[in-house]
Amino acid sequence: MPDTVQQHLERDLPAAIERLKQFLSIPSVSTDPAYKPHIATAAKWVCDQLASMGLDAKIHSTRGHPVVLGTTPNPDPDKPTVMFYGHYDVQPADPLDKWSTPPFEPTIKPTADGKGKMLVARGSSDDKGQVACFLEALRAWHHVHGKPPVNVRVLIEGEEEMGSVNLKPFLEAQAANLKGNPKTHFVLISDTAMWDEQTVAITYSLRGLVYYDIQLHNANRDLHSGMFGGVSANPATILTQVLGKLFDENHRVTIPGFYDDVRDIDAHEKAEWDRLGFDEMKNCLQPIGVSTPFGEAGYTTLQRKWARPSCDINGLYGGYGGAGAKTVIPSFAGAKVSFRLAPDQDPRKISEAFEAWLKSQPVHGCRWKITNHGGCRPVITSRDSAFVEAAKRAIRHTTSRDAVLMREGATIPVVADFQGVLGLDSLLIGFGLSDDRLHAPDEKFNLNCFTLGCKTHARLLHELSQI
Repeated sequence: MPDTVQQHLERDLPAAIERLKQFLSIPSVSTDPAYKPHIATAAKWVCDQLASMGLDAKIHSTRGHPVVLGTTPNPDPDKPTVMFYGHYDVQPADPLDKWSTPPFEPTIKPTADGKGKMLVARGSSDDKGQVACFLEALRAWHHVHGKPPVNVRVLIEGEEEMGSVNLKPFLEAQAANLKGNPKTHFVLISDTAMWDEQTVAITYSLRGLVYYDIQLHNANRDLHSGMFGGVSANPATILTQVLGKLFDENHRVTIPGFYDDVRDIDAHEKAEWDRLGFDEMKNCLQPIGVSTPFGEAGYTTLQRKWARPSCDINGLYGGYGGAGAKTVIPSFAGAKVSFRLAPDQDPRKISEAFEAWLKSQPVHGCRWKITNHGGCRPVITSRDSAFVEAAKRAIRHTTSRDAVLMREGATIPVVADFQGVLGLDSLLIGFGLSDDRLHAPDEKFNLNCFTLGCKTHARLLHELSQI
């Protein structure tokens, strides 16, 4: 990358921070209809930014919130084409009384160690701050050279925090435009975290997801436990008995066939992960106040997080949960249950196996109501493509350190959609940190991470142009 682009990023950093603060001040909460006007404002803000960088930019309506798409005008068929994906919507800010400053009034504060500064606001790390890193890289190339050194497509959506429910139909409708002429080579995403504050990570695998709401029903109303205790089956009791059978003494899921398709971790990856020096207590459990490791026997914490499937009961409800006593047998009880899927597991097969397992359990006359809220496939991509190599070179240039190649235990559904609908693999390079308080009060984005993200994306565009 010519030094002039790097120099422009450094000179323009104060203005870039102000632009990010503008973006963060828009309360683009996608899940609450009351914020719909602000969603429109955020989409227009993104569209205007893309247009100011010389891209052909347009807001596309969907059945929900709009998608913003920007493309390089008159693309060069001899250059690689990268599509950047991000989202402009944010989580609700509740509980408001837990914020030290208003969530949509971006505030610069010292970092916890006092050695740097951070920007505190809802969406600062997830995902507006990370989107802004790529936008500022594009802006610098446009300012210095009139255009980026490769063909660019930028897709920023407004429903990621509510499941991207309308993005897949948009991808299907726009498939020809998004895939080709010239051909898009891969998707670049910044919605993940660094390995640590000095080391950038390239994420090449994500776990998949299946999510259920299950209920057991019995009587047509709540019952007096003195009159009916020991007489009528209690759905809460029966449900907890069933849920307790989901796991064996080694913390493995007992559903028949659950592990059949799980891809083994190869020896090379295991050795590579061992060399990372990951401390399960210091790097994972102690910061969240947990004192004892837990999980599937025979695997390390890092292996469980990155490469093994899991099942969790996310919530229990039914009966009386208020203050004091109310002696009832609830007419029904429910639970939220989710599965994180490892590479090669099929959400459809896991769903079928779970439902069959539930229906095989003795429920003593109670009736199931089973709601499948859907899911997505796990994703794993090549670790040695030309685009990964370009990312390694860019990261080495901006940090003087080698990138960490890692998997991620979380799920980004759109990554599976890019692969399934468009046939495109994704390269995930994030600049967040594990303590950024995503979805929580006082979400933050360290400004040194923002600066590094801008520089790395700018350098990556240069490295891609050399392929």
